[in-house]
Amino acid sequence: MIAPIRLHEDHRWVLPMIFEAQEQGRLPRPVKVILFDRHTDAADPVDFDLFPPTHAALMDLCAHTLSPHDDDWIVAGMRLGLLDDVFIFGVDDRMGDLPKAVGDKVIMGRYQLPAHLPTDTSARARAHLAWTDTPILLDIDLDCFAYAYREQVLAWTTEIFEQQFPPGNPAEAFVQRAGLITVCREAGCCGGEENADKIWQLVQRHILKL
Repeated sequence: MIAPIRLHEDHRWVLPMIFEAQEQGRLPRPVKVILFDRHTDAADPVDFDLFPPTHAALMDLCAHTLSPHDDDWIVAGMRLGLLDDVFIFGVDDRMGDLPKAVGDKVIMGRYQLPAHLPTDTSARARAHLAWTDTPILLDIDLDCFAYAYREQVLAWTTEIFEQQFPPGNPAEAFVQRAGLITVCREAGCCGGEENADKIWQLVQRHILKL
């Protein structure tokens, strides 16, 4: 039995979902995050004052303050005390440098996916990936599994998923350790609705094992 899965469209709206899961005791606060995304989403948000955070206040923050480009929600979540360290798989090398410190929290990442993690990955990153003391948040942006080719954005094929997520790969442990699994469609970054639907089906089969 895996954790509840929340499918949504724009990434910043994950913050109220995380808050709700923490209020219910499903996730710790702050929660360690393992994220699959093509972008770092590590931009600095505009200044805001939201203490203590409430679900209604977070909804308002997402609607009126955070970027519609969905690129600043991680730093906002850390500043709000919702997120601990975040490790991102799949970041495109044109989308910003990692690691990045936010207070005592760190946003980390590599371009490689779990089955191909470099041997020089930092000790802090390896400890984060191996964390088992409390549930983690597993957050999946479907655009992690899309790529640009000339003027098009193409979805990964079954063959690519099989190569990147072979049996026994570390993502299987992430799924089992998650207290909540959030999935952001961001169809516009996937090359359209059809691609997003195709990728979601492949994620369910090859990562979530549904």
